[in-house]
Amino acid sequence: MTASTLKVTRHGASPRGGRLDFLDALRGVAVCLVLLQHLGELLFPAVGRFSAHGVQLGQLGVMVFFLCSGFIIPASLERGGPGRSRRAALAGFWRSRLLRLYPLYWLSLAGAAVLAIAGTYAPAGPMTGGDWLVNATMLQALAGSPHALPLYWTLGFEMVFYLTLSALFLVGWHRHSVALSLAASAGCVVAAVAAEPLLGRSAPLGLFCLATMFTGTVFFRWHARTVRLRSLILCVGSALTAGTTMLGAAALQPGARDVLPLLTAWLGAYAIFCTALALRSRAVPRWLRRLGTISFSVYLVQALVLLAVPALPSPALTAALWVAVTVAVSEGTYRFVEQPAVRLGRRLAGPAPTARPLAASPVRALPIRRFVPGPRPSGHEKIAV
Repeated sequence: MTASTLKVTRHGASPRGGRLDFLDALRGVAVCLVLLQHLGELLFPAVGRFSAHGVQLGQLGVMVFFLCSGFIIPASLERGGPGRSRRAALAGFWRSRLLRLYPLYWLSLAGAAVLAIAGTYAPAGPMTGGDWLVNATMLQALAGSPHALPLYWTLGFEMVFYLTLSALFLVGWHRHSVALSLAASAGCVVAAVAAEPLLGRSAPLGLFCLATMFTGTVFFRWHARTVRLRSLILCVGSALTAGTTMLGAAALQPGARDVLPLLTAWLGAYAIFCTALALRSRAVPRWLRRLGTISFSVYLVQALVLLAVPALPSPALTAALWVAVTVAVSEGTYRFVEQPAVRLGRRLAGPAPTARPLAASPVRALPIRRFVPGPRPSGHEKIAV
């Protein structure tokens, strides 16, 4: 969920170069959807009802974020000169990730703790001092501790994806992206079928989050011209079929919640991502690009602003105030927390190795082709080459 500063060779590049603008636009759209979800729950009953019974807006935004992460993380992990060892590349990747994510994350965690001590905020579940410390790792879900802020759940899945991809990178399996995506989708289907007989409950829907990130990696391979379009379509169709199967199995459980809002959100996220690829050569509005650049700050800061800033008599004025404060504070945290941490990581890394163009292919050069979305299950439904 973070903006990339990778140097790339691509069709439709903006004059400023160096960034994948369509990914910034996608992140901007994603964080707007998450913010709209939270504002709607608190201020606008109509938005809350639509999200509860039509499209789960927050889930829609989060899935767009996961697709963006799946696309850009392999590029971050694999960049470097041809003589760079895997261990050196992996060390550089984690140094960059840790300094990119954790300083701002710790700041938001400290903010949540201050609000909890002040009595302004109470976590959803009781938290001990140890739980707060475990939250500092960003892996609290794996340790069985509750999230200090509910939106932290997405960051845990991001970290699991990073760790999995790092292990695959060390053993040299990271480039088998089509097989990994198909295996992740197949795992979702197997879990959907076997979870109830074996565990007495439906499969954890978080499996689809990981499958989505691996499918995002296939989008990146297609961008890099190492995967054909038909393979990409197969992976997208398989992922959507797997997600639909998981939700269908969950809907059959006694007392199950309405899964339609999740299904429409998942299908919508892939549709939004594919649309952005189809329009990748078009200029991105500056404000949306900027919002995508600071999206990690906006994602974390919004929860604190909605808790700390008092509401006004008018819901519309309250929404405008909260959005304005969120963006203003996020600009500050991006400038004074995120950017200095990123610069520190670059200084620790030393001189950057010569990067390979992302569009280069050791196998073949495929012609520029228009993206066609993959097959839609049951009739439903952050790339230039």
